Amino acid sequence: MSQEIFRLEDDLPEADRQVLNAIRKVVLDYEPLRATRPVLDVSVRDGLVHLHGRVRTSAIKEIAELLVHQLPVVRAVRNDLVADPEVIRAVADTFADDPDVGPACPIVDCRDGVVILIGEMPSEEAARRAVELASAVPTVASVTNHLRVAPPVLAHSANGAVGVAVADEQDPT
Repeated sequence: MSQEIFRLEDDLPEADRQVLNAIRKVVLDYEPLRATRPVLDVSVRDGLVHLHGRVRTSAIKEIAELLVHQLPVVRAVRNDLVADPEVIRAVADTFADDPDVGPACPIVDCRDGVVILIGEMPSEEAARRAVELASAVPTVASVTNHLRVAPPVLAHSANGAVGVAVADEQDPT
């Protein structure tokens, strides 16, 4: 079953409805955007277009704006689409600023605004903090936590040096 990727206002003047139909056609003709099946909110008023929603890549975001802007009936485009790489960057920047989460370097991935956290954290508290920080980023829709707690342990080398290593869950015996 086909899912409509546009959410539109129902009570539009006929001229704006025609602009929306032209936008729908040009955007749906762009295969990379159509294939990712985003849900876009598109509003039009007197030839001024506002794009809102989530897309997979920054390139899709920019190309969608360009395609819409090239329509002769469009006077201007406000592009408030959010690309997943923008969400990843915002979360990673937030982590980098935190003295507990930053050094652990959790992996951040995103799909349609849903952030996925992967990796090892030194404590339950640091893992909870990572989820809290990611959840507080305005462009994040939700957070899926795949963080694992692996407390650091002291490692001794043959020459007597002491370093920090991450405990491995596997039993060597």
